[in-house]
Amino acid sequence: MIAPLKIFIDRLIEEKDLLALEPEVLKQVKADLSERLEDRINAAVLKHLPPDKLSAFEKLLDTKASDEEIQRFCREQIPNLDEVIASTLVEFQLTYLQV
Repeated sequence: MIAPLKIFIDRLIEEKDLLALEPEVLKQVKADLSERLEDRINAAVLKHLPPDKLSAFEKLLDTKASDEEIQRFCREQIPNLDEVIASTLVEFQLTYLQV
């Protein structure tokens, strides 16, 4: 997981007041949040990817492209990628902290 997302998850756990959990439980909570957050970001990226670029994106994933190549492709195809990711993070945060 990239550092900014790790920091984001750590902050969510702190805001949810879960820092007192047993270390193993806290580790599992972080892993679960990380997986859920990555799933949400991936879904948002796919939703905003132009339909005619889905095939090229699938080929890129099938060739085991590096994270940098995938990010470059997404930035080229989704001009407002930063805003898409930011709004996804805000939605995730609101949902998580309401529960």
